[in-house]
Amino acid sequence: MKKVFINKSRMYYATKRVLDNYVNEFAGNSELNEAFQQLISWISVINIEEEVLVVDNTGLTTSKDELRVVFTLCALKMATGLKAYATTLKDTKFFVKVNYQLNDFNRLPDPILLNTGSMLFKLADPMRDKLARFFLTNDDFAGMEKMLVDFAAAFSDKRIATTVSKSSNQKVNEAFISTDKLLKEVIDILVAPYQYQNPDFFREYTNARIIVGYTGRGKIKPDQEPPAEGEK
Repeated sequence: MKKVFINKSRMYYATKRVLDNYVNEFAGNSELNEAFQQLISWISVINIEEEVLVVDNTGLTTSKDELRVVFTLCALKMATGLKAYATTLKDTKFFVKVNYQLNDFNRLPDPILLNTGSMLFKLADPMRDKLARFFLTNDDFAGMEKMLVDFAAAFSDKRIATTVSKSSNQKVNEAFISTDKLLKEVIDILVAPYQYQNPDFFREYTNARIIVGYTGRGKIKPDQEPPAEGEK
């Protein structure tokens, strides 16, 4: 989630808390009450869409990352056995082809890692009996074969997640725009007269409407946008 959204979310909640605390003060103000309920509704929309972003994007990415770790270990064991076998054959060309270390696998992008693992499996599969002496068992081959399927499937899941994420991002943007408009064009104006009737209410509301920077190093008035990431 962008820092500007995090900052604004904090401000929305702070504003809502103040209005909650002084709800009796404006109980007879039907317009302000209606606007307050709209604010609560928009905050709920933002919460729902943020949950969609977390579940459908971050969640699947984490799952793929976990699969990558297991897949890498399977591929490493396969490469280790193949290198040992190539050494006994004194086949330099074959050794170079299967000479992968853990650091080599870790540097590979996911698609290339998948292709490399597939290549190692295809080389090793026909010579299972010969590789048994290097502690590559049938279970290792079965596990690698399963990981090739699972790791490849994770890419498809991630593409679906990205589509859902883009849709949710658009809804979140729209919700923030609508909430800002509601606050600036309605609630701020309706609360302003209370500075004479109840200064404490007005002061707390005004303070709540200040956006505190994500790093906590500064405050921004409601009609200003927080600086873009990387700007000071």
